[in-house]
Amino acid sequence: MRQKQTLVLGGTLVVLLGIAWISGVFDRNPSNVHVPELDLPTSEITQISVTLPDTILTLERRSLRWFMREPVDMPADSATVTRLLNELGDMSLNNRATSNPDRYGIYGIDSTASTVSLTWPGGAEDIVISRQGRDYLSIYVRIGDDPNVYSTKGRVTVNQDMDRWRDRQILDLGIGTVMSARVTRPDHSYEVSLNNGVWMVDGQPGDSLQVTNWVRRFAPLSADGFFDDIPVQVLADPSYRIDFSTNTNTTSSVQAMPAESAIAITSGGSQFTYRVFENRLDQLFPDPSSLTGE
Repeated sequence: MRQKQTLVLGGTLVVLLGIAWISGVFDRNPSNVHVPELDLPTSEITQISVTLPDTILTLERRSLRWFMREPVDMPADSATVTRLLNELGDMSLNNRATSNPDRYGIYGIDSTASTVSLTWPGGAEDIVISRQGRDYLSIYVRIGDDPNVYSTKGRVTVNQDMDRWRDRQILDLGIGTVMSARVTRPDHSYEVSLNNGVWMVDGQPGDSLQVTNWVRRFAPLSADGFFDDIPVQVLADPSYRIDFSTNTNTTSSVQAMPAESAIAITSGGSQFTYRVFENRLDQLFPDPSSLTGE
């Protein structure tokens, strides 16, 4: 009987020790662990490298703008970069979760993590960032060569969609700059022009509100994604085209064609082919009747 009780108690102890190990009880020794202060000069950072589980992207700041250098060379989405830097600047380290590399996976500091490498004049720092935390307001991180994993106060979200780091602006004509536009569709073409404050559609008065709302779609015009597999040259003879003239004596154009249940679109001089949702086709290249109120 005693032997059976001993076996039961021994088994229970093993189970409890296993639960304690999984929950990180043996990692916790806050009395002698110094939690460093994380003071990142986010306003001085000039380069960012983001290593995601399946790709690497690099960003470079020029004056007040950020540009992506890898995997494509193009302007970066300033909102995404700014949000990352703001979250890093607001984040502080809370306490140590573990220093055992064998346990990194429990806290998401493994192949699923993202590494953000920051460079500024006179300094640099690497931060390994998990996609999880103790709660919605925290994550786990590892800083540089420090083997410790820390929980944080403040959450940093590293966008896993590479396209979200790319600037989606196709063109920006500015509010109130368009003086005329030549719209070409597969069925016909027509002219929209501003004459003494009145919008005209093929020489006839148009619906001022409808025309104004249409023109504003290009101030700015932003894409929903990218068509990296469709070269710009394919749009040299597009199904849809608009040629704009502005009050600054400049011209701009957009060219588009249906592709893969979406619209491939680019602007004059652009190196990239953008994707817009199929339901935006008639919004961007409307039938003239929608601009005259007929």
